[in-house]
Amino acid sequence: MADTAQLIEVLKNRSFFYRTLSSLYLNTLTQEQIDSLAQADFSAFGADEPLLIAGFDDMRRYLRKRNTGTRQELAVDFTSTFVGAQAYEGRSAVPYESVFRSESGLLMQEPRNEVYRTYKQAAIKLREGVDLPEDHISFEFEFLAILCDRTVEALDARDQGRAIGLLKAQATFIEDHILSWFDALADLANKMLTTRFYRGVLKITKGYLNVDMEAIQDLIAELEGTGPAEEGVA
Repeated sequence: MADTAQLIEVLKNRSFFYRTLSSLYLNTLTQEQIDSLAQADFSAFGADEPLLIAGFDDMRRYLRKRNTGTRQELAVDFTSTFVGAQAYEGRSAVPYESVFRSESGLLMQEPRNEVYRTYKQAAIKLREGVDLPEDHISFEFEFLAILCDRTVEALDARDQGRAIGLLKAQATFIEDHILSWFDALADLANKMLTTRFYRGVLKITKGYLNVDMEAIQDLIAELEGTGPAEEGVA
């Protein structure tokens, strides 16, 4: 069984990656973010997952050729697709759960209410001044990052039961509130995106969700004492 320090390191990496995903879907990128992403090494995140490998390759190849017009090009692609400045066959790829999970395809439907109640039960609310619905994918990724942070706190406090409960809550949230509609978002967005960078973002998102669902189950198994035995231990 892995020691607590190893489990905490995994959780911190998960928190970091979910916050990275959150930032990619919330706003157009600043020049500082673009430069940081161009230099980032994400090789430790799911190196064997084909979608992650392909997505990071897309992003790296695009950013390798960045120039003075890159930020503007990315901003136009983001705004056109994820802010809804353009549509494909009458549909916009705005990343709100309600748009893809409700029959009406409109904002502020029951999926938003479900997410709002989940945040409220966890004593989490959007920052002051934010007037976007709670079911924006960026906020959903930030919620997962916060739950990762709380799991670290639980392990630091030696509260294994709370840590397991938080991990199970993360798995349920990913399955019910992200995987349930992300493919539909990606399919539609890919019909409108023009940059290799944002197509790569969609790939790494799905790839990481696949990897992370497995990682959560492994973490739970470790904490419940059912994980693989350490080498040399019967």
